[in-house]
Amino acid sequence: MRNFTSLSPAETARAQAAFERTLRRNARNVVEVTLTISDNIKGYLLVAEIYHGDERAVEMTSVRRVPSPAPAPAGITIAKKLLWEQSTPILDVAVVADFMFVLDTSGVSRYERRDGTWDRVGVLQAASSVRDPRGRLELQGDSVTIELPGSTCRGTWNPSVSLHCDAGGSLTAGRNTLESDTWPAHFAYVRTNGAQLLAEMDGRTHVYDSSGKPVTAFDGWGSDFVAIESGCAANRILAASASDSADSIALYDIVNNAPAGLSDRVQFSGPITALWPTRDGALAVARNISTGRYEAYSIAVDCGR
Repeated sequence: MRNFTSLSPAETARAQAAFERTLRRNARNVVEVTLTISDNIKGYLLVAEIYHGDERAVEMTSVRRVPSPAPAPAGITIAKKLLWEQSTPILDVAVVADFMFVLDTSGVSRYERRDGTWDRVGVLQAASSVRDPRGRLELQGDSVTIELPGSTCRGTWNPSVSLHCDAGGSLTAGRNTLESDTWPAHFAYVRTNGAQLLAEMDGRTHVYDSSGKPVTAFDGWGSDFVAIESGCAANRILAASASDSADSIALYDIVNNAPAGLSDRVQFSGPITALWPTRDGALAVARNISTGRYEAYSIAVDCGR
């Protein structure tokens, strides 16, 4: 990593973490990459020298500077609360009463709250073979469903976790994209205010109308965004910011097919690796760039009065 810009060491580290994350998602082989960042009046120029054995390739792309967002409307705030942290990559977390379920790259663990602390009372293997995996954990009553790249696991969690896994599901095997007959490969999808938004493979957010016709595309968001399902912010969108290596989130509305900020950004300790909707907000996972540990947070929106 070579930085010839005015970016601070912390900003450079976040940019490198975001680049490595994107590379892990899309690379099919083990490669060595030298990344150089320079800038001009319009924005940044990224030059990647890619080495694979005796082969060498050079890729270049420009990134425009994203202006600072306008001040958010008064009264709307986003609160985050740390639920769990560990060294193994966290894919999703669900909490029901005094039970917590942590899905990571080795399986799903069941915890019980005892005297104010979480004790692990069970673990079940449901590992993903993808290098940079995603995973979705959903509970309904005593039933549990886990989506992993190339497979779907269903079963029960009460009185103990029991799963049966089958091939197929919403996450594509070999990479962690969502694919269907209707849409191109994408990382996230929401429908709100008559617009349909997809985080596609080119790193941009693409906007389609209600009939599926492409309308426009914009930069500035990462590959993670979700729609709030209920409450005062229902149908609004929580999106990770790509302008600072996806280590912050903010609330948006879609106005004239473009994002309009509704809240200040909430900062995290590193790149966001997962963002999933919940009944009363969202679940966000970030990798702390100082400790290397993964931190899962519950996200709530307060619209004020």
